Amino acid sequence: MAPVYFVDGYNVIHHSTRLRPLAIESFEQARDALIEHVGRFCVATGHTVKIIFDGCGRRAEPAPPLKGIKGLEVLYSPGHQSADALIERTVYQTPNRRNVIVVSSDRGIRDLCRGLGAMVMDADIFLDTIGESESETRAAMVHLQRADTLNRIENRLGEANVSLLEQLKRKLKT
Repeated sequence: MAPVYFVDGYNVIHHSTRLRPLAIESFEQARDALIEHVGRFCVATGHTVKIIFDGCGRRAEPAPPLKGIKGLEVLYSPGHQSADALIERTVYQTPNRRNVIVVSSDRGIRDLCRGLGAMVMDADIFLDTIGESESETRAAMVHLQRADTLNRIENRLGEANVSLLEQLKRKLKT
């Protein structure tokens, strides 16, 4: 069974060496960048990822750059509850916690979720995993594009046959 990731959104932004500099310039851009990267990860791997942000004082409805991606869910905790508490409760209620990966650099939530049987992952390790997935996807696409050019009929026919086909094509156009 594929793992389900619970990502402590703002914690990842604050503790990531990649997203923290972007957050200094624009926190919304950092949040949207995280959502976009995770969305690509979901598409490439088929994994389910729930990004949970603290909802207190934040906009009620997220506007992710990749809205509607299968496996990606962006949640905001209710105003009276932190994202940590929502993650803890959700992990506790999950029947098969061995398939859960909690992504946070917060030692408290990591220790609690590990104690419940979930796996934990640091923010930068998670983003490295996403980067590796994106690299593998790019490499696969390059390979498929190369294979596509090798499979074209023009590449399998001799020059004489290609020339005849070109002549027929010109005749049909006139």
